[in-house]
Amino acid sequence: MIDFEQVWLPQIVSYARLIDTGQLEDEWLGRSRQATSVTDPDELHEQVFDDLDADTIWHEVRRTRSVSTQLAHAIDCFLNALRKIGGNEPSTVVASNAWIEVREAANGVLAAVR
Repeated sequence: MIDFEQVWLPQIVSYARLIDTGQLEDEWLGRSRQATSVTDPDELHEQVFDDLDADTIWHEVRRTRSVSTQLAHAIDCFLNALRKIGGNEPSTVVASNAWIEVREAANGVLAAVR
């Protein structure tokens, strides 16, 4: 199982930071060449929900550990928002209402871990 404190949570925070700062959008839309392996929305989904096994890990953590209410709510919102992203075309995703929700949720994660 992926270690929550050493691996999972830092990775989720890292994705939230890439989204909140606009770095992911800039790379996806060709405005900059940042060093990230998240090449498009589909890859973001794969890394969060497949590689990090977000649904399983988060469910287990919520069941067995004490996590602050603020952090739990922020991560719930972030994962739910990521699930709502439709399509894989970066320009369409970035222009969508779902992406606005993802950005707001990412900001919530960062606020919860500060």
